[in-house]
Amino acid sequence: MVNLIRKAGGVDAAAMLIGADLGAPVSKGSISKRQAGYLDWPLVEIMALEDALLDYSCREWFAQTTPKAVADQNLMHSVGRMAAESGEAMAAAMEAAMEFASGHGSRALALKEAHDALLSASNLVAQLTGGGAA
Repeated sequence: MVNLIRKAGGVDAAAMLIGADLGAPVSKGSISKRQAGYLDWPLVEIMALEDALLDYSCREWFAQTTPKAVADQNLMHSVGRMAAESGEAMAAAMEAAMEFASGHGSRALALKEAHDALLSASNLVAQLTGGGAA
């Protein structure tokens, strides 16, 4: 809101814009107190100022905090995590196979990476079936 008030041209201008949108005067003192954190912002005033400035940053922020948005972000994180772990598992397995073929090698590293990939895949499956992360 501080940025919206600044963009409006200050507290006086923000109060005028909000009041014009709502059809009722808004006290610049109330705007100052809200900006300072002494009063809560009514949603209608936030929306009025956003509409006047054609800047919907608060609504966009609100939308990112809905339970569905958070769940979608967690799901995308799980997909990325599974991709990373699977890639690491494949690389470790290939390296272990080559080293093992040459008489050296670490099955333990390949096994650890494979377990990590399985865990990340299990977490993704749990999220997709509604069971949450394992």
